[in-house]
Amino acid sequence: MDCLNNCNYNCVHQLSKKLNLLWRIDRFIKDAKDCKHAECVEMWENIRKDEEKHVEMLKKAIVNLSKQGKFN
Repeated sequence: MDCLNNCNYNCVHQLSKKLNLLWRIDRFIKDAKDCKHAECVEMWENIRKDEEKHVEMLKKAIVNLSKQGKFN
């Protein structure tokens, strides 16, 4: 695998991991709400916002690589 393919793989792999994490964070938020732990709800919601930014960065990178013909 050459450098470019490694870069593509890394972007897709990390995007998958981040999306999985967002799914889990949704469960963590639900659990915290069910336990009436407002501080934990706020913490998980803040973490979710940060992770959503990372997801958007990864998606943008994949789109840009694809538009440049570098996503192979």
